[in-house]
Amino acid sequence: MDPCVRLRGFLITFLLFLFHSETASLPFEKMTPKKQAYRIWDICQKTFYLRNNQLVAGYLQGPNSNLEEKIDLVSIDPHSVLLGIHDGSLCLACVKSGDTVLLRLEAVNITDLNKDRNESERFTFIKSENGSTCSFESAACPGWFLCTQAEPDRPVSLSNTQTEAIITKFYFQKE
Repeated sequence: MDPCVRLRGFLITFLLFLFHSETASLPFEKMTPKKQAYRIWDICQKTFYLRNNQLVAGYLQGPNSNLEEKIDLVSIDPHSVLLGIHDGSLCLACVKSGDTVLLRLEAVNITDLNKDRNESERFTFIKSENGSTCSFESAACPGWFLCTQAEPDRPVSLSNTQTEAIITKFYFQKE
């Protein structure tokens, strides 16, 4: 192999190592959050929209398609994310209530959440990708996943069971 090609490969590898080690060593609170907007829909093609201040999944067509809520995402680490709507001013939170876990929308700025890991845990989801779909598990309540119902126009919620009536797989596309 040509020595120039080997040297170039070594330099690229070395620079990538340096870049990775610098960003990986930054303290959590000093990492700059970058909010990105995504389209989200479940495997039955239902999109998210707001109805009476509640996040709902349903079929939006024609003039109603402008009601679709985009999901604002801030990555905390490669698999942990914060999810919000309305340009990150309302965030999805997991709240334990007895033996169940509820999904709530809370008026919090998504980019302020990653400053304190303990405070942001109820807003944190573990994003798992499986082919073209992904799922979102609550970091605060392991085993509870973001879900929709098979029936349209039902609230987006959290579930710890997998049945045909509960959908936990979503398509996620950058806006």
